Amino acid sequence: MAKTMVSLKKELEPLDAEAWARRLGQEVTFTDAKALSEFLDMEVTQLQAVLVPDHIYDPRLLTFRGGFRVSVRRICVLSMEEFDEVLEGEFERSFTLSASAPAVPEGAEEADDFPKGGLALIDMLGDEIALRLSPFPEAPGASLPEIAQTPMTEADARANPFAALATLKPSAKPS
Repeated sequence: MAKTMVSLKKELEPLDAEAWARRLGQEVTFTDAKALSEFLDMEVTQLQAVLVPDHIYDPRLLTFRGGFRVSVRRICVLSMEEFDEVLEGEFERSFTLSASAPAVPEGAEEADDFPKGGLALIDMLGDEIALRLSPFPEAPGASLPEIAQTPMTEADARANPFAALATLKPSAKPS
């Protein structure tokens, strides 16, 4: 399999189906953390991604298989400290190239229509990573501070607005 380094210009510009078809079976490497930072609107400190466009299932489907490792600067929701969230994953995404495209095999995700304006590598990769980011990032080892709990006193119980309801409750069960 030939290895192809894609230029920054090509990573950001959408390519039509024919342009992607010329890259069938070629490994496309993407390492531009700055472009992904702009796409995700958060700081990406490291990125390594590889994808291969191919007609795995049918010539009427363009399927991208790939993997990535990315490090994203996040703020912990518990400690409010910055940390790097590291994500690794593989993905597969198929696009129909014609109206008569077949269904993808069982277990694979449904195919999307190939975008009329073309498909940019940054869009596909950015979507895959954004879906895997935690909505509530927690730094490793972070935890909520413990809150000291004191037992309720009789005075606290009387201050409870529902304590008066206890007097309305029958004290003994009828036999």
